[in-house]
Amino acid sequence: MHCLSRWGGLIVLLGSLFMGLAEARAQVELPAITPARFSGDQKEFRLPAKVDNLVVAGGGRYLILQLKKIRHLIVFDTAKADIASYLPMPSSECFFAAGAHDLIILSPEKMTIERWDLTTFKQEQVVPVPFPERVVEIAMGPASPGPLVILVSEGTNKQSCKFIDPHTLKLLELKQFIEPERAAEEADPRRSRFLSRRREEQTIPEYLKSIHPSASGQLVTTDYCMMMITENSVVYRLNRNSGLPDAAGNLLYSPKSVYSVGLDESTPSGEWGIPYPSVQPGLYFVVHSRNVNSNAPQSGVVLQIENDPGLQFPLEKVNTELSINSNPFNLPMEKRFTYIPAAELVVQIPSIADRLILHKADISAMLKKSKVDYAYVTSIPPNSAVLGENYQYQLTVVSNKGVKYELTAAPAQMTISSTGLIQWQVPDQLSDTVVPVEVQLEMASGKKTKYAFAIAIPAVSGSIARKSQMAAALKEQARQDQMQARRYQQFESMLKKLEESGSKAKQLVEERALGYLRQMEETEKRKQAEYELRSWKDAAGNELEAKFVEVFAGKVKLKSETSGDYDVPLIALSAQDQTFIQKITAAAREKRKQLQAEDPLPTSPRQQLRVIYTGMQQALQKLNGRFLTAHHHASGNRPLLSWRVDLLRYVGGEDLYRLFRHDEPWDSEYNKRLIPLMPAFYRTPNSKAGEGKTNLQVIIGDHCLFKSKGYVGLTEVTDELSQTAMLVEVPDKLAVEWTKPDDWEFTSESSIKDLFGFQPGGFYALFADGAVKLISSENSLKEISRAFIRDDGETLNLK
Repeated sequence: MHCLSRWGGLIVLLGSLFMGLAEARAQVELPAITPARFSGDQKEFRLPAKVDNLVVAGGGRYLILQLKKIRHLIVFDTAKADIASYLPMPSSECFFAAGAHDLIILSPEKMTIERWDLTTFKQEQVVPVPFPERVVEIAMGPASPGPLVILVSEGTNKQSCKFIDPHTLKLLELKQFIEPERAAEEADPRRSRFLSRRREEQTIPEYLKSIHPSASGQLVTTDYCMMMITENSVVYRLNRNSGLPDAAGNLLYSPKSVYSVGLDESTPSGEWGIPYPSVQPGLYFVVHSRNVNSNAPQSGVVLQIENDPGLQFPLEKVNTELSINSNPFNLPMEKRFTYIPAAELVVQIPSIADRLILHKADISAMLKKSKVDYAYVTSIPPNSAVLGENYQYQLTVVSNKGVKYELTAAPAQMTISSTGLIQWQVPDQLSDTVVPVEVQLEMASGKKTKYAFAIAIPAVSGSIARKSQMAAALKEQARQDQMQARRYQQFESMLKKLEESGSKAKQLVEERALGYLRQMEETEKRKQAEYELRSWKDAAGNELEAKFVEVFAGKVKLKSETSGDYDVPLIALSAQDQTFIQKITAAAREKRKQLQAEDPLPTSPRQQLRVIYTGMQQALQKLNGRFLTAHHHASGNRPLLSWRVDLLRYVGGEDLYRLFRHDEPWDSEYNKRLIPLMPAFYRTPNSKAGEGKTNLQVIIGDHCLFKSKGYVGLTEVTDELSQTAMLVEVPDKLAVEWTKPDDWEFTSESSIKDLFGFQPGGFYALFADGAVKLISSENSLKEISRAFIRDDGETLNLK
């Protein structure tokens, strides 16, 4: 297999790449690119709206420009220096990437992926996005058949890559490996330890931040690792080097250095400018700007040859300051300038992004005019080899004279011919996962330059990965065994503590809960008994500004804010004041009658419900206006413990609460031992349910005060609290273990029928204002249902 490259319309054979894709895509014929023709050295091309993003396509033949304002993508033909087509965007925000022949558009709003043909500019396929994760970015090598690389977010700061065949738009199951034997030095020791652990455990990176593919699609760089995409696998190389890959995937360009993937070494870039790779192999360009560096000797663009920094060809008429200023400009720097050698063109986007500035850049003419020896490689190496098979790579070199080839770094048995054909009979066994190759090119004048690339051996990566995974699995098993032993010791310790303190903790929460209830009721009583400051008169006409406190044994207790308390005989007050006292005492008698009417049965669970209300009120304050969540969930979806366990913290039951294992379900081997310790306030007088079972359950529903998952806030309760029920007493057949996350769910009016038959004449409910009411069976199911809804706006009229 070999890889020839000439960017004027010849075929680029990628026979060793993406064997898992459709057979027709094993070789890629790039669109022909001829030099753009226009008068003068530069031309401005006005656009109908501002450019928001750009990708290269067709090996450099096209630039795909995103114009959100008009909701279209523009296909700009670099060979014709004109717009080839307008393509509609499926939504106002979308992601797009392009390869040799295909344009892919992903709409996060519609969750669809579209494929467009870059020959006909017609849509060929639309499919749903085949995964649930949120898309962050998509990319594809502009001269490649794929794959499409998609950066997805799986949670806070957790991002990883998925791969899609652009021809079928289906997910590719690429084997993923980490190059384990690398031990690159890291300036940050914490980062070094992190990467070492990744290599040791063969853990695929999950915190990628960006993706930059080479034009060939064989190399994708991220913030701290490279992905070498080979056949049906991805080999991750973890190191500190990052940057923009060149077209062939051999070099990484960063602001201060150029990193060789094959040699695993960096060389400093120019003193002033920032280097960027060209769209096609062998060349790059440097952007100089005094806006970026005031000490720079000049502003402009300089064309250069890879691995020969001494050859520099400035484009003097390029005003880089137009694209580099302080104005907000979201387009990244590498997209503001695009160098397409085959089109002899540098495309510039100014900061206002309303036009393209086309600059002629004929590197061939510049090299010829310079009369110096030069040689650079324009071919793309097959980046993987198979154990036991022959590897071939034909170098394509552009030079003014012939060159001699010499392998200066290569595996044993690799050879290179006088014509630049590299051959290697790959051994059946290798220890290296990535093999570096360096070729020296010697020109007629004796001038020498180096060319390097890397060959990945997926089979070795897989073998090492399996060994690493086995070692990691054994290590993990040992860790799990240690954890299990510690957990068993902890379990035994907690059981001992449970035996010693469980009953005491139960008794303590019962006593404290009743104490909290008394405090709450005394507070309510004081609030109800507190009267406004008024003027009192005795029979002689003397006046006193005071508040009424109480009347007892014919005496009225008054409290003055200035002179203290007074006990005044009732008969000593004026007739008007005596009438006022009579009204107060009559109202108090009526209130007592009302409370007695609410609690007509000896089997009433009023006290138990009021204790629960006390805890609910405490929780409401501590949770900043939110009701308790009905069921405690762990990281998974399965609920673990009931709100009844959580409530313990708010009624003085911290000791009993701490005895639970809150990361285990209610019926775990340990937690189920706490079921018999149910506090008395969860047991109603009429209940005959089994030990540890309760009839008191909150009402769960989408529009109730409690949901099966998550909180409900007070702001979501638009009905009056006095008209909204939060908890009911259910019959014994519906009773559950008090720790079990299971409650009565209001699904329809007919479900209310299940609540009747336990208490004579109705069922008890606790309302959100603390009132305990017996809801009579004489009420219609529709009327009762209004009590369970927190936001229907209906007035509740219960009999």
